[in-house]
This record gives sequence, C-alpha cells and structure tokens, in this order.
Amino acid sequence: MKRVTQDDIIAMNEAYLACGTYSGAAKATGWSASTVKKYIIDGYKSEQKVEVVDIELPPIEEIADRLPPWYNITCLTPEEEKEIKQLWGEMLV
Repeated sequence: MKRVTQDDIIAMNEAYLACGTYSGAAKATGWSASTVKKYIIDGYKSEQKVEVVDIELPPIEEIADRLPPWYNITCLTPEEEKEIKQLWGEMLV
C-alpha cells in the first residue's frame, strides 16, 4: 500500500483547485476520491508561481476607433449628470 506524501497532498490540492471536484482531483492524481477528500485543505492557496508580465497599454485615444460603439457606455452626458444629481437630491429627502 502506497503512503500519501506531502508532495501528493499538494498535488491533490492543486488538482482540486483546478477542477473543483474530488473525483476530478482523484483522476488527475491517481488516488481515490475518498483519499483525496481526506487531504483537501480548506482555504488552500496555490503554490504555483504566476509570471507577471508588465506591459504598457496604449492611450485610449489611439485605439478608440477600433473599439465597439458601446465602449463609452459608462460616460455620462452633461444632461445625464444633471439628472443624476437631481435623483441624489430626491433620495436624500
């Protein structure tokens, strides 16, 4: 009978994070679902390193013509800003 090592536990938890099921983690690691369930650590954080790539994004003005027509949906017109302020006033009453 094979014993569960610390590396096995980490592999089980990583697999469980990836798929979210005991059976999926069991298939990925070669253990039974009941064994995997015993070794899942509540609140486990992945130990895999994530490579962060620092890129500089172009200004919005340079790409605005390539964006869909709804890209500025969150921009309020002066009339809409006025209506919002009026609504806020009504809500405070």
